[in-house]
Amino acid sequence: MPGCTITSDGVQQAEVPLEEVFPPSKAVASYRQIAKPGKMSDADLEAQIGGKQKLAILKKWGTLSTLVAEYGIPNRPPAARVSVSEMSSKQNAYGAYTNLRPGLLPEGSYVKIGVHGTVDGERMIIVQDRFLILIRDLTGNPDPARRTMLINFGRAISDRIPRDITDINLVGYLPYEGRVPATERLDKEDPLGLGLFKAGGVTALYRVENRECKMFLAETGDGMSLKGLLKDVKTAMEKEGPIGELAIGTEGYQGRLFKNQAMVAIREQVLFGCYGTMTEKEMKNIMAAVDRRVKPYTAPKIRDRKAEEEEEKKGGAPGR
Repeated sequence: MPGCTITSDGVQQAEVPLEEVFPPSKAVASYRQIAKPGKMSDADLEAQIGGKQKLAILKKWGTLSTLVAEYGIPNRPPAARVSVSEMSSKQNAYGAYTNLRPGLLPEGSYVKIGVHGTVDGERMIIVQDRFLILIRDLTGNPDPARRTMLINFGRAISDRIPRDITDINLVGYLPYEGRVPATERLDKEDPLGLGLFKAGGVTALYRVENRECKMFLAETGDGMSLKGLLKDVKTAMEKEGPIGELAIGTEGYQGRLFKNQAMVAIREQVLFGCYGTMTEKEMKNIMAAVDRRVKPYTAPKIRDRKAEEEEEKKGGAPGR
């Protein structure tokens, strides 16, 4: 297929130049692009993203380039400022997003635009493919007019990125039921703070009534390092008390961690676990749901004896 690339995510169109991610004039209502997208200084990016700390987070995740463009009605002050940061990978873009978006906002703040989008006051942040998009309202309008404008710009930009809009693998393994919105977070360092997960991992918070548990997942390149990681977590659990086997995954254990009930297991190249105040049954249900997502059930092929006999009568080889 000319101009396309076949990847593990499917068929994708040719690479999108950073400048073409920006919508043209009048793609959003009557707003016009005041000037062509240009490079953004650190000072301007700091104001756009919301402070030095957030700028440091963005750079930590591998920014390649950031361009900015303003939109507005002719002969009026700019209404919106759009910045698009091209990250070094899809995973790094997702990592930057999960560490930049505020957690525990009202559920309506999180919207399905791109892979994910978050509306927070005058700003909206979106992640899609390797792009991190930030849209800032410059009008000072109150909601719902401000929110509507931000979302309309977000959709127009997302439509210009012909890329897969699914979660990265580790986040895709997290079940939806019971998950607290926007608590999924990708860490470069050990998400448990135990010094065990050298390549980082993913965490998310689950809640049932007033009971909570924190899920953690990590992916390794080979079975030996996976078993070593499981052994390290098991050792940390043994320091807090006796442990028992867990009939989830290819190998699993339950005990205590951080003074809470805890479980850990491995399947394929993924280590996953949880700890918290949920009941044992509730935690096992979440662990089992992760296990099914890591390796979905495949129904066995059922032999059709009648069809095989008909084939044999015709002189064909039996379908065995």
